[in-house]
Amino acid sequence: MNLVPLIDVLLILLIFFIVTFSMAQRENDLNISVPAADSGAPKDRQVGEIVVNIARDGGLKVNTQELNEEQLGQRFRDIFALNPKQAIIIRADEETVYKKMFRVLDLCYQAGLYHVSFASRSPVPGPPP
Repeated sequence: MNLVPLIDVLLILLIFFIVTFSMAQRENDLNISVPAADSGAPKDRQVGEIVVNIARDGGLKVNTQELNEEQLGQRFRDIFALNPKQAIIIRADEETVYKKMFRVLDLCYQAGLYHVSFASRSPVPGPPP
């Protein structure tokens, strides 16, 4: 029995799953430090969640694609046309101007998307006061 074709298929499947897993993590911009909250804890990610990253300087990214406000509004309208109950997660840097976060939230509401949440992290335990 020739095992070479079987090994080839297994390696292709392994590569496929590795690439798929890395793509699922790409929407989280690593240069963004989300604010800490006592209730902030990592939650199980749902398939199909849209993550909007807001950088410290106010730059907007969706799935590693840089967008301006007009493009983001159009993207939200397109998403609403496909799925009105689409979940949106806003990941804003803790140094981001509040006005920019509020503008993204307003674009969600203008498009009709109401399932919006903000990302946070667990606070780092420090020395007791």
